[in-house]
Amino acid sequence: MPGEDQRVKSDLIYRSVAELAAGIQSGELSPVDLVAASLDRISQLDGDLNAFLEVWDDTARENALEAEKAISSGGYLGPLHGIPIGLKDLIDVAGKKTTGGSKVLANNVAGTDATVVQKLRSAGAILVGKLNLVEFAFGTTGLNSHTGDVKNPWDRTRITAGSSSGSAAAVASGMIPAALGTDTGGSIRMPAALCGIAGLKPTYGRVSRVGVLDLSWSMDHVGPMTRTTADCALMMNVLAGHDPRDTASSTEPVPDFTAGLSGGLKNLSIGVPKDYFFGDLVDPEVASIVLSSVEKMANAGAEIVELAMPWVHKGRSINLGVIMPEATAVHERMLSDRADSYTPAVRSRIQAGFNISAVDYVRAQRAREWFNHQMAESMARVDVLVTPTVPIQTPTIADCTPSPDRAAAGSELAIFTGVFDVTGQPSHSIPCGFTSQGLPVGMMITGHPFDEATVLQVGSAYEKLTDWHQRPPSDIPPPYRL
Repeated sequence: MPGEDQRVKSDLIYRSVAELAAGIQSGELSPVDLVAASLDRISQLDGDLNAFLEVWDDTARENALEAEKAISSGGYLGPLHGIPIGLKDLIDVAGKKTTGGSKVLANNVAGTDATVVQKLRSAGAILVGKLNLVEFAFGTTGLNSHTGDVKNPWDRTRITAGSSSGSAAAVASGMIPAALGTDTGGSIRMPAALCGIAGLKPTYGRVSRVGVLDLSWSMDHVGPMTRTTADCALMMNVLAGHDPRDTASSTEPVPDFTAGLSGGLKNLSIGVPKDYFFGDLVDPEVASIVLSSVEKMANAGAEIVELAMPWVHKGRSINLGVIMPEATAVHERMLSDRADSYTPAVRSRIQAGFNISAVDYVRAQRAREWFNHQMAESMARVDVLVTPTVPIQTPTIADCTPSPDRAAAGSELAIFTGVFDVTGQPSHSIPCGFTSQGLPVGMMITGHPFDEATVLQVGSAYEKLTDWHQRPPSDIPPPYRL
């Protein structure tokens, strides 16, 4: 019956990957039905939200049928088998365009799969399409005048933040349960925070960047964006590992990232750096919500340690001091050949890198070494840091749109997240409450290098104390709200 079909689709939309995987493995849920529900949802909402640049409807349905047949024959590959996943359009898929959200690469068809795509395919994931982003991932607000702005599912007048804007909006609105994003200054965690989902920036080198367009090669990270921390862990079990083709790829052993998710908060120490992350730069309501979350974790057994980190404010300037010249080096030839094809805002950012001398770049890298040493010393007493993900409440698209007589807002969005791109530490954003305007607030959990497991343990433990991650966007119409 039509009503029953609609109810089933509605029930699937906000289930986690873990819940969907359990249904698929038991035979109670068909990958064909799940992918159909996802594609229907995209058809219903994406004309307004603008999260996808390309949807591979036919291929996704064919792959879902293949997955269903394989699973029914005893060939279940694991928790991602039959799960629809979207990819930020920096990530190569053989035979598909990788445009970076720019006219410059409008006809760029990938010859091979990125390593992360190969891993997702091997795990049985269903790739449903490419997701919108800031042009070449070079921006914080999520706006793109070429591909169109992505709308925040919680309030369509507001930004998603960037650059993984489409990835966050697609997951938050129930179009897909998981996506891949990239993070160089906060581009997984900022949109995760503003859209009310979970987003993990793994340790630098933990996940291969082969087949992913560069922005700043010494700070680029690829990571999962999902509804829950546990889903990020499931994704990491597939994505992580050494890739000999990536010169920055780590040979560190890869743990089972799901193994410690039930460990709770007892015997864990949480550092709260008051100097910068809770100072004058942060919105008082955002700070209050995050500190209330810290108190919840203390009541659940965590030890809270206030840390003095007076030097940490230098992090974002170091972040930009490395990104700017590296991005210019990446784009130098294309900019010379096709400058007019870039949007003015991104062209201006890239050209600004020409003003940074080689000496200044070397100084930024030396400052980075000093900064990383300071961070390691300060965190020696704690297991993780907890801070706000972004310092401000979600701005409107109008406020962030450049105009001749007004500077665009949003430049402060990355001042907290960019700190941990400098250090390369694992850093995870999860929802921890809502502002008085009903907009999500993100809490950032940052751990020691290659200790994603503890970061994910803390995130999962917090989610068990609250239901913020279970609340769908209030701006999504029925029957698609739970």
